[in-house]
Amino acid sequence: MFKSYKIKKLIVISIIFVLLLQGTAYAFPLNERLTRAEFVAAVADFFAWPHPTEYNDIWHPPIKQFNDVKTSDPYGKQIECAYEEGIIEPDENGNFNPNDPITREEAAVILAKAFKMPLTEKSVIFSDNVTISPEARPYVNTMADLGFMSAKKGSLFMPKDPLTRSEFEEIFNKITTTMVAPVQALPKPYYESPRRYIKLYCPTPGATIYFTRDGSEPTTDSEIYTVETQGHIMEMVGTRGGSMEGVDPEREVVYKAFAVKDGMIASPVQTFKWKLYRPAIDDFKSDLIVEKTESTPAVYRVYNDSDAVRPMAWYIEGEERGILYDALQTGVDVANLKEYVDENLATKPYVLILGHEHGDHTAQAPNFLKAGVEVYLNKRGWSATAGSGGPFTPVFPTAEDQAKVKDIEEGMQFDLGGGIVFDVYAIPGHADGNVALHDKKSGLLFASDFYGCTRAGSADNVGVSGMKADLLLSFVQQVYSKYTKDGGKVTMLFTGHDEYPLGDYNLRLFEAALQQVIDNGEAGCTPTLRTNDAPNSRTTMIGDMWKDGTNWIALKLAGIMGDDTEYLTNNEVANYNGKDGYLKYSVLSNIEIEGGELVGTTVEWGPPKTFQWAGKEITVPTALENRFDPWIFEYTINVPKSNKTITVIPTTMSTRVTSIKLNGEEIGYGSRNEIPVTDGTVFTITVVAPDNVTTSTYTFTVNQK
Repeated sequence: MFKSYKIKKLIVISIIFVLLLQGTAYAFPLNERLTRAEFVAAVADFFAWPHPTEYNDIWHPPIKQFNDVKTSDPYGKQIECAYEEGIIEPDENGNFNPNDPITREEAAVILAKAFKMPLTEKSVIFSDNVTISPEARPYVNTMADLGFMSAKKGSLFMPKDPLTRSEFEEIFNKITTTMVAPVQALPKPYYESPRRYIKLYCPTPGATIYFTRDGSEPTTDSEIYTVETQGHIMEMVGTRGGSMEGVDPEREVVYKAFAVKDGMIASPVQTFKWKLYRPAIDDFKSDLIVEKTESTPAVYRVYNDSDAVRPMAWYIEGEERGILYDALQTGVDVANLKEYVDENLATKPYVLILGHEHGDHTAQAPNFLKAGVEVYLNKRGWSATAGSGGPFTPVFPTAEDQAKVKDIEEGMQFDLGGGIVFDVYAIPGHADGNVALHDKKSGLLFASDFYGCTRAGSADNVGVSGMKADLLLSFVQQVYSKYTKDGGKVTMLFTGHDEYPLGDYNLRLFEAALQQVIDNGEAGCTPTLRTNDAPNSRTTMIGDMWKDGTNWIALKLAGIMGDDTEYLTNNEVANYNGKDGYLKYSVLSNIEIEGGELVGTTVEWGPPKTFQWAGKEITVPTALENRFDPWIFEYTINVPKSNKTITVIPTTMSTRVTSIKLNGEEIGYGSRNEIPVTDGTVFTITVVAPDNVTTSTYTFTVNQK
């Protein structure tokens, strides 16, 4: 996320260009001196070039830097962006000289390059033409020929004179109101990667972008690009499911684009090229991410560049045992991950835990089964791995393999020795069988695909349409309470598609993204940016993937924007999907009890699954046991006899509720409330919805034995 600039001059420049774009006159401050850094920063900000440190792109090459500019300097990011764009170059000493005044000829060069102005063959004769640097002369001539720059005094151009702020305002205003700015593309072209989600944009407000995908010259009859209609266009090698059949591992993607706006000169055609590379077969690779200590296990990320969606697996090893969490996308007929782990990573016995059932995280599991390694997968995901359809090849198609798979469920623990114990938690939504591993002591949390993916190249984050958004919010809050109970913490979050760990903040973002849907209904959603999903799929997003590094999130919910899909719960209390239905939330989403234990209920979010497994027909409920259900209103709380009080912390589904009352007394959202208890104590919590009408009352009975 961009930090607020502390330098007053940058604030002034930013205000100036906002006002310029709005066509508003602005009086410059008395200080007319304009440095090279300030000038370049203003240009970079106009084009909205993101700095490589501000988005998560593992395929981006090292940042080009000047010897005398650091990324952390005032304007440092904008200067490095301009360097990457090729509109500025270092001097003979590798310096940019950011504090020097920008000269008139330097300004001409930078502006002509930034706006991709075709260089004129005309020679505009100024009296001091010979004093213009030969390398700058074509750019000065172009700017003069187009009427953007003229003589400063009489017929003198005065190329080495500093450009004043007033001159800059006039020149920049002429350019941006006369010609449409060139189309920009993200991510930046030419970097090798297995796939790209491509975004086009034009800095000129209201301009229409025309583009081609086959390398031909675009015209006003070509395809129109808007983020609303095109999203971020996916280009990849092979298929998302992994197939490379008949596919060249190298592919060059070429887009050509220009933009037009009535009353302005059309932008020049820009050509963008991305080199995609995905080997059909590649070796497994690994990196040590967390070193082993007395309180922390060793953690290695494991991956394979031939995998279409480049999932991550994580090998975790303590003093006595290890866990391989997830099993990548590479097929067993191509390579053997078991052999790689044994030869390169494992020094202790280990088990394989599949974080969820999708094929990009389970493909290598048969190699572990065959070798006698214990393989765990939650039973709610079994049907998918037996061949129930989808983009991936069934992982366990035979009854023999199915019989070897062990169920893993919340409440189980995996002790790696030395005090390192991982608790298992169920976190469905992305997949019914998704489970997380959490070590309260070290704070390490492994969640597979559940908490998303922050790669800018993935466009959106993760699908959670397998559950209604409000129930999912409740589950998310409940499981977070368990992570942090009894002094637990989350220090590092390891996902299925992030190469490096995230943090507790990303868990909070996940909850906040759901919360904005509950609080605002469809107004809290936007159309998806991923074009391989249905157009306009309902998405909730916080942050900007090109500006906020790993601190952003996007969750794909059920349905299409504007349709009648029930992406929120519909029950006897209220239908929250209708017009203003979200204002009827009078329910709790979570309740924490300190000093006692809530006796939960079984919560279903889908129909049971009946399928063939290990030679038998079985039925698996799509449900979790011992959960708080927002729409069940009577609960028992078990309290030890030695406890004379309990602390109750209620969280309402909507943060906009009109009232929360405990035994008739008003309390706050998420507040801590101490209650004296004996066996049989009854207390109530009453919630009035934002509509000030819909009301729900929960009754809790204390059981002391």
